[in-house]
Amino acid sequence: MQPSSTPGAQPSVSKRLLNYLSDNADEASMAQQDEFDQLIGSKGLRIARFAFFRDVDVFLLILSNRRIISRPLSAYPSLVSATDIQLTNYTISDSGIHWPLLDVDLSLRGFLMEDAVMGLRAENSRLAA
Repeated sequence: MQPSSTPGAQPSVSKRLLNYLSDNADEASMAQQDEFDQLIGSKGLRIARFAFFRDVDVFLLILSNRRIISRPLSAYPSLVSATDIQLTNYTISDSGIHWPLLDVDLSLRGFLMEDAVMGLRAENSRLAA
């Protein structure tokens, strides 16, 4: 079987397809977003601050809407084994938080999804009791 193009060659794409893709890029990305992405985007939800407390095994994410998300530091092996200097060296982006010295990224979307699952489990336990 012969390759359809020379390795490293640019694939040919019609101008019509390129125009369609560029005209509909925003619509296509919006259609792929789920409710978590829409919530984050529509509310301008962001991580505003990060704090950790080793003595009580917890870290906090303070969101732009003043909501606080807490997690056990021990639940994240890369974070619990990091030094305080490594943990305090972080950057916040639209999508989450990044520790460049650790090469670790955690997403706001992931935290919100985890909270939703924990809320459903708590509700199911309450209803079953």
